[in-house]
Amino acid sequence: MARDGSPVPADPQAMVVVKKKTQTSRSWILIDAMGQGSMLDVDKYAIMHKIQINARDLRILDPLLSYPSTILGREKAIVLNLEHIKAIITAEEVS
Repeated sequence: MARDGSPVPADPQAMVVVKKKTQTSRSWILIDAMGQGSMLDVDKYAIMHKIQINARDLRILDPLLSYPSTILGREKAIVLNLEHIKAIITAEEVS
């Protein structure tokens, strides 16, 4: 502590730089109720907010993790992972 009561770093010569993690966006194909497809480039938090699913459900779709084939029924979505077919199905659209 300095004489005025303010905290003093252990090594005043060292500067600590805190780097914030940047969220990488991912490309999704969005298919609406009319069958029209469009591309979305969003991060996982945007897709979680849009479809209202939890992060644990998105982890099931991660190609870097090895999960067996899975079909999850959630309140507002179905999460589908069948080897090379991965989708999130809602009443309005498929991502």
